[in-house]
This record gives sequence, C-alpha cells and structure tokens, in this order.
Amino acid sequence: MKVLTAHIRNDLREIGTITEKFENFAKDNKLSQRIVYDISLCLDELITNIISYGYDDKKTHEIEVKFELHEKELKLTLIDDGKAFDPTKKEDPEHLQHAVEDRPIGGLGIYLVKKLMDIVKYKRVNDKNILTLTKFFKNSNHRI
Repeated sequence: MKVLTAHIRNDLREIGTITEKFENFAKDNKLSQRIVYDISLCLDELITNIISYGYDDKKTHEIEVKFELHEKELKLTLIDDGKAFDPTKKEDPEHLQHAVEDRPIGGLGIYLVKKLMDIVKYKRVNDKNILTLTKFFKNSNHRI
C-alpha cells in the first residue's frame, strides 16, 4: 500500500495545492488520466463545500486529506472539524429530469461525487467529519 497524507487550511487557494500533490502521487504511481480526473473533480467539489459551508467562524481550520493506493483500489479520506454533514444522505437533485436550460445553477457536486466513486462512506467521530471515497480499478496496473 502506498499512502499520501496532506494537511491544508480552510482556504480555497489550498485546493490547487492538494490537487498538485495528488497529481504528483498519481504520476509516480502510474494512475490513469481517468482516475486522476475523477479524483481531482471530487477533491475540488468536496473541499470547496467543506471550506464554503462547513465553518461558522473565520478561524483557521485544518483539513486532512489522505490517499491510500492498494492493488485494486484508491481510497481518498477527508477529515475536517466543520459542521456535521453527511453527503451520503443528500438526495439526488430533482431538477435532473428538466431540460438543461431549465435547471438551476449548482447543486450537482455531491451527486457527481457519488456517481464517480464506487463507495462513499461518512462517519462523525470526536466532532470530526470523516468521508471516505473508494475507486476500484478494473485491473491491477491502475488503468481503466
């Protein structure tokens, strides 16, 4: 198992930092471009939500981001001390049935995360949100 653990502040500018670290990790471990794209999209969406909606104060908070590469899967874990929020309980947007031009802007991020990942799990432990995403590989050389 290969692991990358990083800590970022609750600052939207930190998204680029963690994305770059993940892309380097992915390159070093020969992950496919598709996996890099899917994980990067999920990272951007989830960290943006944590920073934008998770805190009621202007204090600096730490968000832990951990990548675990196993032979047939990649796990991404996000740990933050923001307000409790379980994205697995969020209903899919009802406006998906409407024509694109009739849909409101936004509201698709968590839906996309749930569609792109194979497993999405949430738990709240010691006043921390722990969100674990798993992406399975179709073969062991990390190409899909």
